[in-house]
Amino acid sequence: MTKLTIIQQNDTHGSLELHHELFWKDNKPKLRKTGGFPRIAKYIKDLKSQTENILFLDGGDLFHGTLPLVASKGEAILPGLQKLELDGWVPGNWDFAYGKEQLSSLVEALPFPTIACNVRDQNTNETFMKPLIIKEFEGVKVGVIGLTYPYVDETMPESFSKGLAFSRGVEETRDCVEELKGKVDLIVLLSHMGLPLDVELTTLVDGVDIVLSGHSHDRVEEPITVNGALVVQAGSSASFLGKLEITFQGGKMEDYQYELVTIDESIPEDEEMAGIIDDILEPYSKERDNVVGKTESILHRMTLNEAPMDQLITDSYLYAFDDCDLAFSHGWRYGTPVPAGDITEYNLHTIIPTNPEIFTLKMTGEHLMNALEKNLEMVFSRDPFKQKGGYILRSSGLFMSLKSYNPEGNRIQKLLIGGQEIDLKKKYKIAGAGKQLFKGAETDKTYHGAHAVDVIKRFLKENGTFKADGEQRILST
Repeated sequence: MTKLTIIQQNDTHGSLELHHELFWKDNKPKLRKTGGFPRIAKYIKDLKSQTENILFLDGGDLFHGTLPLVASKGEAILPGLQKLELDGWVPGNWDFAYGKEQLSSLVEALPFPTIACNVRDQNTNETFMKPLIIKEFEGVKVGVIGLTYPYVDETMPESFSKGLAFSRGVEETRDCVEELKGKVDLIVLLSHMGLPLDVELTTLVDGVDIVLSGHSHDRVEEPITVNGALVVQAGSSASFLGKLEITFQGGKMEDYQYELVTIDESIPEDEEMAGIIDDILEPYSKERDNVVGKTESILHRMTLNEAPMDQLITDSYLYAFDDCDLAFSHGWRYGTPVPAGDITEYNLHTIIPTNPEIFTLKMTGEHLMNALEKNLEMVFSRDPFKQKGGYILRSSGLFMSLKSYNPEGNRIQKLLIGGQEIDLKKKYKIAGAGKQLFKGAETDKTYHGAHAVDVIKRFLKENGTFKADGEQRILST
């Protein structure tokens, strides 16, 4: 009898230190302190001292998400990753943020392998990373296949995917499984596709035993069984680890136990890693100490339709460009919650780490309606491979009721702008930010030289304490 423990982390997004995380209690959002690399490092070291056969894997979005990472193009986190004792990782969509060459440079600095079978170098048509790795333990061999986000070229700014070609990875995964058959006792798929896509792919590809899913920030507390495989995902923001203990008998998986481990304050810090993280954060002490406003509401984006964190963003845009009819922000998932109280400049760079430039855009009601329907299809499509969005686009100045289960192009039931029913022929002026938002309308955007963080700072300074009004404007009916 042999035992193997697989530890999964995914979507850390630069959450290097202890931070607030949102949980639901008494029908309300509640915050608890969780996470950070010092506690993860300690958990892993203690586990390795107690048991053998530990496989520690990361599911992507390692190099983007907070000010130190974005300001250094990912390089700030390298000292921490070099000590974290990972066995391998797959890049997420945000890991391509600094371009092909910078990601290659970051990968070369890592002491563990980078894998992804579904992204190729357009110049050579060769796989950009290793498709898979084989790890040998006492009494068991494990094959790990990497699968990155397949729509970087479609949903992210053009610079992310320049020189690279992405695919859904179905055939590539099949080929990898065939290559591993007979060579290993367990086949693991380490994916940054998102839970719906991972479950769908697992129905299409036979032979996978374990799927470590990432990208969609799901806290999976019980494994999902699909086509003979166990599918799990471990939340986000370095707040959780997935722990899968597998028992083998005669070279075959006989039993398993799974736990979604909350990395809370009951876990002590690893002192060496704590020192490394302090060194990473020290250059940003000015931003961490600079209070730029206050909030009466918990700022989070843990809800699908709309969220207080994004209301702050879109209200700020609409305030700054008060000749606009409405404002939008992309439906991102990342960004650790900010408790009621002070908001620092560092918080703002965590809320919107891309700090995009503000644009205005004129769009007919018909064009806007179509754009919103397209967004809803990317969130709610019946075909998981068409689910390419995060959450529903965030907005101010708009009311929308929708039926998520309706067919593509027919989900919106009612759309009001400024309290008035939309006029399909009228041109509306929109405020937004960045190239990821309304990507297809780039030539019609007018950029204004102002960036999101400065616009939000001004809004907080001139309007006093922020409070999300709690009024529902995006209704699933």
